[in-house]
Amino acid sequence: NSFKVFPNPTSLGYVTISSKNNANMSVAVFDILGKQVLNETISNNRLDVSGLTSGMYIMKVSQDNASITKKLVIQ
Repeated sequence: NSFKVFPNPTSLGYVTISSKNNANMSVAVFDILGKQVLNETISNNRLDVSGLTSGMYIMKVSQDNASITKKLVIQ
């Protein structure tokens, strides 16, 4: 199962996460110190990151039995 995250880096206040199926995705975002700063279940493929400050984050996306960890950059 492959996930695509775009735009990355983003300055739009959101990122789009697409996958091969349309099931809900669980998304957790962590700062570089490992503190969880966002935890949401999304169904429309769009994650609102407007509340995050500029910097680098680690994003864990889970769907069904698949999960992936990606670097997320907020500008």
